[in-house]
Amino acid sequence: MTLNKIWVVGAGAVGGYLGARLFRAGTDVTFLVRPKTYTHISKRGIEIRSPDGDFSIHPPFVQNIESASHADLIVLSVKCYDLLSALTDVMPLVKKGALLLTLQNGVDSEERIQSLLTGDSMVAGVAYITARLAEPGVVEHFCRGTITLGELSGEKSDRAKEIHALFEKAGIPSKLTSQIRNAKWTKLCWNATFNPLSVILHHPISLILGSSVLLEIVREGIREVMAVARAEGVVLNDNVIEETISTSEQFKDYYTSMYEDYCSGKQTEIEHLNGDIIRRGERGGIPVPVNKMLYALMKGLEMGRGKSR
Repeated sequence: MTLNKIWVVGAGAVGGYLGARLFRAGTDVTFLVRPKTYTHISKRGIEIRSPDGDFSIHPPFVQNIESASHADLIVLSVKCYDLLSALTDVMPLVKKGALLLTLQNGVDSEERIQSLLTGDSMVAGVAYITARLAEPGVVEHFCRGTITLGELSGEKSDRAKEIHALFEKAGIPSKLTSQIRNAKWTKLCWNATFNPLSVILHHPISLILGSSVLLEIVREGIREVMAVARAEGVVLNDNVIEETISTSEQFKDYYTSMYEDYCSGKQTEIEHLNGDIIRRGERGGIPVPVNKMLYALMKGLEMGRGKSR
């Protein structure tokens, strides 16, 4: 297949940044956005503020796909909790042959998508980027901005190679892997520990990295993720705990995406991170006390958000 027509679903920090880079490189990109977002950015476009150079783009924005004839690739860059509604929106294009690329956190997105698809229309991906949506249409990119992608089967298929080449051509560093499940679980090790802790502590991750007590919570939480992954046939590298911690030094002074969502009054992905680990642990008879603690504290904060004494 040839990837000529690209749709990016969502114009947040991830979708906005990646889609903007693709569009700037000359790729035919259309953004599918919510009505509220459309109102803010349909005329002003998307602005990227980055240490790699600031730039603005003015791509096509649409609120629905009713007028769309086809798409070759649909990049799903929405949050986990918006995935199924986004999939419902683009399903007509999928039925016409469009390929899906997932970029959600956690490890349950591909399972949920597969339960709704009748054919093989999905390639899994992982986005590594430190960025925030300062306001609708304005993405502040701090560091990183790479993609790892691959088939769940482990095959390095022609279509996965084409997606890889598409990102590389746009100057977005990408990696084609035969171990995408491993990559997603490895990222979950970080997301399930640093994300909730940053919200609970109301601080950038530098506080966690500078505390031996907090780092032990991180280590225990990751050990639980590793145990659940192993029960599901995914064996993570023995060094994943220390690598997760050491690689965090490069963005230690930034807040996590969960923190940004929480402080903006948005829904967080806690159900699809720690909540998912808890449910998987229960099915496999694997105790996950640290993840239960982080989940409970996050749910408590969400319940109490906005309530006064």
